[in-house]
Amino acid sequence: MAERLFDRISAAGRLPTPPGVVLKLLELTRCEDVSAAEIADVLAQDPAMAAKILRFANSPMAGISHEVTSLQLAVTLIGVRGVKMMALSFAVLGSGEASVCKGFDQTKFGIQSVGCGVAARILATASAVSPAQDAFVAGLLSQIGRSVLAIGVPNEYAHVLAVANHIPRDLMALEKQHLGEAYPGIGAELLRSWRIPDSLCSAIETFRDSDSGQEPSPLARVLRVGETAAGVICPDGKSSPDCHVFVEEAERFLKIGSAQCSELMSEIAGEIESTRSAFEMPPGHVRNPEDIQHEVHERIAELSLAMHVENRALTEQQGDLLRRATTDALTGLGNRAAFDARLMLELDRSARSGTPFALLMIDVDKFKSFNDTHGHQAGDRVLQGVSRVLDANVRKIDCVARYGGEEFAVIAPESSVEGIRGLAERLRAAVEDSRVHWEGQDLSVTISIGVAIVTDFDNSGDAAILKTADARLYAAKESGRNRVCMAVNGQPASADCAAP
Repeated sequence: MAERLFDRISAAGRLPTPPGVVLKLLELTRCEDVSAAEIADVLAQDPAMAAKILRFANSPMAGISHEVTSLQLAVTLIGVRGVKMMALSFAVLGSGEASVCKGFDQTKFGIQSVGCGVAARILATASAVSPAQDAFVAGLLSQIGRSVLAIGVPNEYAHVLAVANHIPRDLMALEKQHLGEAYPGIGAELLRSWRIPDSLCSAIETFRDSDSGQEPSPLARVLRVGETAAGVICPDGKSSPDCHVFVEEAERFLKIGSAQCSELMSEIAGEIESTRSAFEMPPGHVRNPEDIQHEVHERIAELSLAMHVENRALTEQQGDLLRRATTDALTGLGNRAAFDARLMLELDRSARSGTPFALLMIDVDKFKSFNDTHGHQAGDRVLQGVSRVLDANVRKIDCVARYGGEEFAVIAPESSVEGIRGLAERLRAAVEDSRVHWEGQDLSVTISIGVAIVTDFDNSGDAAILKTADARLYAAKESGRNRVCMAVNGQPASADCAAP
């Protein structure tokens, strides 16, 4: 599609053509052994172009520390390739074509091209991802495709510009919709026909292509953010970007933090105006640097607030997910996963401190028969009631969990043997005395409790404690249910299985 549109424009004889001096430079610089003196002689044939090259060499953009007074010295310091690209840029920006389409403002086009060049150079320096001089020239030429479309297909492009002016839409999307191709690809085709280095052409061709699935080159990333910055500083109608777009793209493409964005935008705005003067371009609409800096500050504050709200929401969401993952849905107690984690934690803590540790395994007596008689819904209600009773009768440092089915567990650190005996008996009696109201009936159950108490931690892993507590629970059920059976350091206390 791009080749067909470009060929159509070329066949109509409507492609921009560099002036004679620039054509000579393009031809001359293809020779590997061309000298600075030869380049200077060609430039001297166009006094206006020569003056612009000298002004550029003496401007802050060139980065030359001392005054440059001769063309040959300028060529030597800027480099043959740099002079060629600068001369081409000057020619493109100063072409003054009269046959452009309606709605295409040459002055704004020139200012925006300068803005893209300046912004790309400053951003390349700040991010250190691309040579500043290459970024400056690429930025200057990145918009040339718009001029090609305005000259080559004036009627169609006038319609595109009219739509963009009345309905805020991305210009590139409108160009693709109405013309089948957009200005980056057209501009790259033109520059390739002039034998501009392919690395620069490729960056211009792809700097707005976010859907290719390929990683953009460093220069393309600089051009993308540079164009956005220039659009903020030198707005052109309703489709111009806002400061927040620049802040987001600077972070996304160049890893430039929001705190640095305000200073960069102010620097870019100031240098665009001075560069415009150096290029002898007419005044254009360039926003005040202080206004831009203030707007960026506001956007950074908005982003910070949004990030705070988002982080808070994420923290709450993560907390909710954690609660769901560790809470039994029926009883609201900790589930088996929460129990396993807490058991290892408290057992390790007790081992380090040397304080007694107890595990109580609890089973609702004859629960299957209860379900068969009253139904599973009644059984669920009873389990909820048992869980409330257990939770209400343990200490704050204890942990109650639903172990599975009708089984519960209590982790009780930092207690004496007699204290644990009292805790277990209190739980047993509280459940026996409780009632659950269900369909006009007062239902009740009893529990059996197996207790494993550890005071000697030499051979007391969590598996051993669980095995001991399970064994004592089995003993409690075998000896008549509704009772407590204990073991201390793995040794059963048979007297504890007596009926209450």
